Amino acid sequence: MRTDLEISEQTSIIMISCFELSLIGKFVSHSWRIFFDDQLSIVLTKLETIHEKLIRLNVVGRMKIKINWISIVVIFLNVTEIVAYTVWIIYHGHNYIINDMIIMWIANICKSVVLFEYILLILYTQWIVYKINDQIPERKSCLSTFRDMYLEVLECLNDVNKSIYGLPVIINCIAANTADILMNIYAHILFPRDHENQRLFAFPLIGILVKTTNILTLYMIGHATEKEINRMSLVLHQRSVVEKNPRIKRQIKIFLLRRVHEHFHFQLCGMYHINLKQLLILLNSAIGYLLIQILFKFIDLQCTLIRLLGLG
Repeated sequence: MRTDLEISEQTSIIMISCFELSLIGKFVSHSWRIFFDDQLSIVLTKLETIHEKLIRLNVVGRMKIKINWISIVVIFLNVTEIVAYTVWIIYHGHNYIINDMIIMWIANICKSVVLFEYILLILYTQWIVYKINDQIPERKSCLSTFRDMYLEVLECLNDVNKSIYGLPVIINCIAANTADILMNIYAHILFPRDHENQRLFAFPLIGILVKTTNILTLYMIGHATEKEINRMSLVLHQRSVVEKNPRIKRQIKIFLLRRVHEHFHFQLCGMYHINLKQLLILLNSAIGYLLIQILFKFIDLQCTLIRLLGLG
């Protein structure tokens, strides 16, 4: 009996922690932005200035909005989740206070807005680096000009990931989404409550699909951005092979040596890596936790059965 209570208490504490993390994470991001709004404006101004320089160099034109199928799927899934949550609130309206329902609905919208805002900013930064990398082997402009723009973009990206969006993305987009996935799988799919209506089984599945898609999108974009930034070493090497000016070749060698010792890692708050390797680690941790909880639940059921049969 003592073991049964300990297992139940451990599971309850973890589930409550996941719920609190999911709820708090939706508001931390916007409150955090209050303190770094001026810094974000500075970063956006720098990126806009770099974009204007690329336009003057005839490298790019004015920004054109192109929405690929991945963006459409992510936006559609998040809108579907908000609509499904609204339907769920209406269905359970008699069980909840109207103020609580409005707060949770606004929290879900804020969570999606922060994620899209961060992803768009990272994609914009990645696009600028891509254009700079494409121009270095062509020798259409001074190498130092593109080098300075590259370093400035890198500085802006580090500011975004370390202070402006670092903590909100970790809490709101990664930890809170992971907590939501674990809660939905554990409480609504693996071990649903007896009074839960089977017709509402689709709502947890929609939530799991949306949050899994958001996490995958974030990690894939971070991995692609890291590869694009580190591609600078390759294009510099290609330029050094065809370059005949000794002074420029010396500049390339110095910058290449610097890039070797300053290999870029896509990190949040300077400590949390965003790449496919870390995604696998996160997936293994989540699966391991669920397996442990399933074993605990089976032990709990076995102890209950023994007590009912009067064998313990």
